[in-house]
Amino acid sequence: MRCREARVDGLLIARRCEVSHPNRPRLLVVYFSRTGTTRLLAHAIAGATGADIEELRESRSRLGILGWLRSGYEGTYGRSAETLPLRRDLRDYDLVFLGSPTWNKSLASPVRGFLKANRNALPNVALFATCAGQGADVVIEQMQALLMRPPLATLHLLESEVRRGATVEVGQLTKVALSALPEPTASSSAHA
Repeated sequence: MRCREARVDGLLIARRCEVSHPNRPRLLVVYFSRTGTTRLLAHAIAGATGADIEELRESRSRLGILGWLRSGYEGTYGRSAETLPLRRDLRDYDLVFLGSPTWNKSLASPVRGFLKANRNALPNVALFATCAGQGADVVIEQMQALLMRPPLATLHLLESEVRRGATVEVGQLTKVALSALPEPTASSSAHA
């Protein structure tokens, strides 16, 4: 058994011990983060599971006051933003952890756009959301409404909880999601 720790800015965010297994599920973490909080949680999940990780990207910047205002407006009015194509193919994965920040008690527009564009290609999904104060539970509900089927697990955390190190919560999310993952079939094993 081999163990390793994942750290972001010196903060221990996850400890993972892995055992080699030929039928190990293929995992991907996809997220959007404007301020870095959701990024921190996404890296904790990837570090805990050994998942590949990919940040949703846009052609326009969301930095500064104008980016903040645009983000709040798009969240408030349920807008979708187009994201650049992923570098990875969603069909290559058994489980995708998908994360969003909370923008004015609503789903971030890049994640909304990603879900609308990719809901048919998404395999099994686990959802996570972050917020500074309130609304992450609403974000999870909005993400669920855009999916083709219910998520295997969900997690919503306050920014302060993420910054403090949410190893227990990350462990619970990954444990629930992985235990709910259907057994691989012969056709999905051949795809690997």
